[in-house]
Amino acid sequence: MESLSFERGEAPRSSSLPDRKVSGILNPGSSHGGEAPVIVIGAGFAGASAALTLADAGRPVLLLEAAKAPGGRARSFPDPRSGRELDWGPHLFMKANPALREFLGRIGASASLRFEPSLDLTYRLADGAARGGVRNERLSFPARGGAPASLLALLRWRGPRLAARLSIARGLRRVLKEGPPAVESPAAESKNAGETVEQMLDRLGQGASEREWFWEPFSGAVLNMPAGEGSGELLRRVMCEAFGPGLAGASLGAPAEALGPFWADRALDAIRRAGGEVKMAAPVRRIRIEGGAVRGVTLSGGESIEASVVIAAVPPPALLRLLPAEAFGGKSPWRDLGRLRSASIATAYLWLDHPCPGPAYEALVAERWEWLFRPGAGGLKAGDLRTGEKEPDAPVAFLCGGADSLASAPRSEIESAAREAAGRLLPDFGLRRVLVVRERAATWANGAGEQAHRTAAETPVDGLILAGDWTATGLPATCEGAVRSGFRAAEAAQDPKGG
Repeated sequence: MESLSFERGEAPRSSSLPDRKVSGILNPGSSHGGEAPVIVIGAGFAGASAALTLADAGRPVLLLEAAKAPGGRARSFPDPRSGRELDWGPHLFMKANPALREFLGRIGASASLRFEPSLDLTYRLADGAARGGVRNERLSFPARGGAPASLLALLRWRGPRLAARLSIARGLRRVLKEGPPAVESPAAESKNAGETVEQMLDRLGQGASEREWFWEPFSGAVLNMPAGEGSGELLRRVMCEAFGPGLAGASLGAPAEALGPFWADRALDAIRRAGGEVKMAAPVRRIRIEGGAVRGVTLSGGESIEASVVIAAVPPPALLRLLPAEAFGGKSPWRDLGRLRSASIATAYLWLDHPCPGPAYEALVAERWEWLFRPGAGGLKAGDLRTGEKEPDAPVAFLCGGADSLASAPRSEIESAAREAAGRLLPDFGLRRVLVVRERAATWANGAGEQAHRTAAETPVDGLILAGDWTATGLPATCEGAVRSGFRAAEAAQDPKGG
């Protein structure tokens, strides 16, 4: 059995797969009568959604990305050995993600993302008393029927004991009754400001079983942080947006293809069709600021490009490197950026000795790994998810995240843990190959103590606007939060004076 692992940025590109690089700049502003463009730095969800919105509005826009391929922290890479495109970390999306779904619709990606009619999740755990040594318990809520039908679904669920299931229902009802925290200033306006997930669950009377089977899978997926550090307010907002309108909003979906072709490539194509310009492998060395206002950017090769507005859609450390010292000098909001923390996500791709049919994703119980994915199965119809076989040589994937998790361990330990988990959770399969990849800074600013330090889109520098899932969106660092920040940044760029 082969083992291989690498960090993001080390993945080789395969000559057998199409090169997805985008052509360079032609002449910024040439198609808009010489008007200086809005420059967007970073081609992740935040930057791409901002650039597309501006291009659709007829504004000259130039999108610059340091990497050779778009996607930011939601990107994929070609695996030369299998000839497949793989994600740096498989993603789940929620139906209650209005901004993300709007953006995916605008770039033509909606057909590649299918949602279950309602929340439908299979849990997998090793159990020596179970047939084959593995239990699979399915929690499936009806799309209709209201509270009575939901209660019946909980009663039919054979995961935790009945008392725990009823406690979960009471806890969720209390969360929805409390409602979401204020968006504009969550830390200042909520009576539960600064509450961690653990404190929230203590207040809701949720025991160990309730947390293990229900709250921790959702909290881990949403916040990528331990319950003792993650923001209870952020989790409460997500739960209210997902479950508040009805259980259909909490349904999950996995893309039918890797993240690059699923959304990133389509987004750049849409930007170009709308009249925007893009350049990959174009790292920005400095944002040029003179007299308290943005003048443009300087690329790492020394080329200067004038700009009317600059939208910086990059993580906090990258942003600080782009700013001249005189622009921030330890003043707010720049000094707050250093208080935002990141967390890792690790993925182990496992090639098995024969096909492993099943759902596109499963929650793992009582394991160091948190999720099992079957890449590519997200495109099957709901009725096929549990019976359809995968494509030839398609791997399964284990995923985990968080600063205190296996994702932060040495890579040799991650590989060993993947093999051990496969022996427990997939006992009928032999391992042919293991590939471990890790995104060291996968998520930002999801801690309870960090919310007051997340900054708004507008900055004290005239013409400099921030975007990113780590900004003050009122949401965790998710794709939905990133897209909302991109829309907000584009709106600010079109009306920088607020009038």
